[in-house]
Amino acid sequence: MREQRNCTDEDLAAQTAAGSPAAFEELVSRYSPRLFYFLRSRSESDEDIEDLMQETFLRVFRNIDRYDPKWKFSTWLYTLAVRLAISRHRAKKTNTLPLDPELPENPSPGPQENLIQKEEAQARQNIWTVARNLNPGEYRALWLHYAEDLSIKEIAKTMNKTQLGVRALLHRSRLKLGQKLRSASPSAALSEALSTRQRFEIL
Repeated sequence: MREQRNCTDEDLAAQTAAGSPAAFEELVSRYSPRLFYFLRSRSESDEDIEDLMQETFLRVFRNIDRYDPKWKFSTWLYTLAVRLAISRHRAKKTNTLPLDPELPENPSPGPQENLIQKEEAQARQNIWTVARNLNPGEYRALWLHYAEDLSIKEIAKTMNKTQLGVRALLHRSRLKLGQKLRSASPSAALSEALSTRQRFEIL
């Protein structure tokens, strides 16, 4: 397993396609927490999300030979997850999918750094909490771009949109999020100003 930990996601996908169980286990280990937070919603239990995750990874395993390495593995994975989530919500006749990311905090070496980190973590949480009030498409676009660091092209593939459409969606989402942050509280307005200036760099 140590050998797999040093591989890229794309290398692991290739090894999985070649029949390596260890490579697939490493992919599942890497993406399980991130996929859980991406799929999490207020309308579903943790058990439902776990079921959806298992279904997603099962699709990955069964269709790994269809993965095109010209794309990031994460782009392909999230594309599968989004399609499965949409299908499930359509089946339940549910129109909302507000996701709730909770980014893990990294340990800091000293009191001052720890205080800064806590303030930044709170700012991140405030932003994503308010972002839950955006529509699902706006939220997903922000999450994929700023939390998952996917490119415009990769998001377009994941969300089945044009690159121009994704750019417009991100622009509109940032404006709406900024308005909601300003109306939430004075401290949120400060966070919004910081996040706008840095273009979500703290995320």
